[in-house]
Amino acid sequence: MKGFVQIADGLAIVEEIERIRRGERRDAAGHVSVEVSWRELSPWAIESDQVKIFPLARSDGSDEADAQLAELQRSLLMAFVHFFGGDGFHAESLLDPEEGYGQKLSRQRLASPLRYVWRVRDYAFTMVHAVDSHDSDASTLALHLYPAEWQWSRLGNDDTKRAASRRRRMAAQLHAATLDWAWPDAPNE
Repeated sequence: MKGFVQIADGLAIVEEIERIRRGERRDAAGHVSVEVSWRELSPWAIESDQVKIFPLARSDGSDEADAQLAELQRSLLMAFVHFFGGDGFHAESLLDPEEGYGQKLSRQRLASPLRYVWRVRDYAFTMVHAVDSHDSDASTLALHLYPAEWQWSRLGNDDTKRAASRRRRMAAQLHAATLDWAWPDAPNE
């Protein structure tokens, strides 16, 4: 692959997940359907247990392609800030590279530091600009979705046995999460 390739629209994916989870999608019988079909959102979606990875774009490492990838990342960042906040209200949280999913991501070969995470109903999502695992000159931009509970605790009484059990289950899911993926063969490459 040469240059810059974009195969998916990150904002459109997140907007559709939000729409589905708000109950705005109906099945053939007219019933509300809140189940997300990841492959409908992007045919290149990668499902790995609780983590969904949406490859968005790839740069071969040339200056022009890197600039295009950086511009896409900046524009998505601004769109997410606006879409999930706006008017002076910022709904993003810092993604801590020392804990939770941020720590898991920081073990990857990143091309730029981790920044923010947002919430869309029961999911958290973040953009990850990483070194391509199959070509160290190239880099990829992907949208990662994972359970919101990996980022934010559920509201309620944290002192119950049920809450402690839930925290242990979430920690085990996070620990078992696999983030390895390869750039898909896209039709426009």
